[in-house]
Amino acid sequence: MADLPLPGLADARAANKRAWFLRMSSDETKPEPYPADYARALIRPTLARRLKWKIETAAYVVFEAGLGLLPLSWVWRIGRGAGTLAHLVLAKRRRIIARNLRIALAGERSRKELRALGAEVLQRSGANLLCSLRTVEMGERSLARAVVIRDEVVFREALAKGRGVVMVLAHMGNWEALAQWFPKLLPPGVNGAAMYRPLNNPMMNARVVAARARRGVGLFSKDDNPLGMAGFLRRGGVLGVLSDQRAGNTGELVPFFGRTASCTPIPAILARRTGAALVGVSLRTVGAGRWELGFHGYGEGSPTTAGVMQLVERMMRESLADVFWLQERWKIDLNRPQCQTGKLPRGEAPAPTKRRRALLWPEASGEAVAPPPAVPDDVEHETAERAAGESAEAFLRRVDEARGLPLDYVVGGEGDPTLREACRALGLGWTGGVKK
Repeated sequence: MADLPLPGLADARAANKRAWFLRMSSDETKPEPYPADYARALIRPTLARRLKWKIETAAYVVFEAGLGLLPLSWVWRIGRGAGTLAHLVLAKRRRIIARNLRIALAGERSRKELRALGAEVLQRSGANLLCSLRTVEMGERSLARAVVIRDEVVFREALAKGRGVVMVLAHMGNWEALAQWFPKLLPPGVNGAAMYRPLNNPMMNARVVAARARRGVGLFSKDDNPLGMAGFLRRGGVLGVLSDQRAGNTGELVPFFGRTASCTPIPAILARRTGAALVGVSLRTVGAGRWELGFHGYGEGSPTTAGVMQLVERMMRESLADVFWLQERWKIDLNRPQCQTGKLPRGEAPAPTKRRRALLWPEASGEAVAPPPAVPDDVEHETAERAAGESAEAFLRRVDEARGLPLDYVVGGEGDPTLREACRALGLGWTGGVKK
């Protein structure tokens, strides 16, 4: 039986939220970011679900306490070892990382260098993940030994303008170290907050919110009204926004590492509407259990999503191995691979320098196949000759590896029963062609 919303609770929560936004609009009120009223909070949990939440939370608390008994350098080495093991057994993640790096660094690194970097990415991800858990309860002295600051003057100059600061963040390095250092960077009277995605487990989510509150950091959910965030910035606040993940239908289609991607417009919109400064933050590993926190200015010109993504790229290039490349950043829609989700960008955006690749499948009949229109029009269609007796998967691998950029999808080949299976095995899209 489906879970039902509690009677009257939605109305009460909506009224509370309206009152909160009225407080946020007052210049006399200290802004207090309000966690999202996401749907799962309005669901009566079953006994099984509550038990699951409790077990997950208890396991996390025990694991976190165990890590707390070890020096940070030991935790870093254990995490790096776990990443090495993950590289050996997680074939799908290896493929995602390899594809991301081929797109980001096409023409810059050899295949051998990319393979070595891919292995290092998983090792750093394991080390950074475990160290983030260890960093949550670290004291100030230990934290000061673990983190060094570079180019803090960039952040200070942005703050001095007095119109708020949007901190552009990426999934890289020990992200918890940034969360812990964040309040220490703020002068008296300046409030700090960050956007976050509420966890599915409300008990775990409460721990995250409480941990941030102890450090003096407020939280805006990604579901919260942007007007509250804008009001927070207009009062001189500093708001951290993760900007490196796919944005789907709500994103703007702009180049990222030279390749069109759906990117979040939130940092640019907030900066344009409030006059807040944009400052990028990078985190790179400088030793076992030690990181460098660096600040990066946006540059000249009006804030645009394309400009923000150029800033994110500069941040990531500080240490590509510390970037969390495990997400499909340039994901292929396997059902409609010729189309990318997203909207046209606001303001100027440079043209992409890296085009998508599509293979026109060689038909047995010799009849030409025309590709369906691509949206956006950034696809390079190519042909290749298939050797006698060559399997579909081997043929696609050969075509894929023939160039620096990876193959994205195949057009045609409806009559080949092995083609769809080969595309699924290699993570490629497929679409039917248009007969001429």
